[in-house]
Amino acid sequence: AVVRAETRNGLGVEFAALLSDLAHQVRAEEDGCKSYVVTRAMGSPEHFAVHAHFRNWRAFQDHAETPHLKRLLPRINALLAAPIAMEIYLEV
Repeated sequence: AVVRAETRNGLGVEFAALLSDLAHQVRAEEDGCKSYVVTRAMGSPEHFAVHAHFRNWRAFQDHAETPHLKRLLPRINALLAAPIAMEIYLEV
């Protein structure tokens, strides 16, 4: 999955900290997660992408139901300039 997000002006640092903490927790606690990487666009402190690779569809669905993600979503959403965009890819 690739999740793209844009924060409101001046909130990129706070957003990056939240996502960094989330990424560490996902990688440490979710056995179905192969990788979970947060990136920021070069030259733009408000544009982010999360690149997440899960073992299978069930692991991806389980990720969406984790307490750590559910707890952070309201805080994350409050920083956004627009709704997140998500693309889901299947490994071939």
